[in-house]
Amino acid sequence: MRVLIVEDDFVGSRLMKKFLEAECFCHLAFDGREAIEAFDAALREGRPYDLLFLDIMMPEVNGIDVLKAIRGLEEERGIAPDRGVKVIMTTAMNDADVILESFNARCDGYIVKPVRKEQLFEEIRNLGFLPDPPR
Repeated sequence: MRVLIVEDDFVGSRLMKKFLEAECFCHLAFDGREAIEAFDAALREGRPYDLLFLDIMMPEVNGIDVLKAIRGLEEERGIAPDRGVKVIMTTAMNDADVILESFNARCDGYIVKPVRKEQLFEEIRNLGFLPDPPR
């Protein structure tokens, strides 16, 4: 599974990568413009990301605008909405309006920071990328 982690906090992005690197190939982007460029390049190369973790509060371009741009790139390439990258927003903002705006922009999940490993993998399992843990 190819994952793009978009997080302007270096420690936070490295921690998420450490959580995921045994299961996934992880690429890091540190601002919104870099995220859009990385996503577009992956599409052009025919190696799109399967999953994207996207911080909302970032310099340059905020996460919701990044999500809208990514969905626009998918539409331009004829990628059906149910076939696009799965996006989990990661943010310190636990505000109902921001959550609603994120889902209206077509995110697939929402994690309030600090991101915990168990929570991260639960969201990934909810999207069907990993099997449920044994009971």
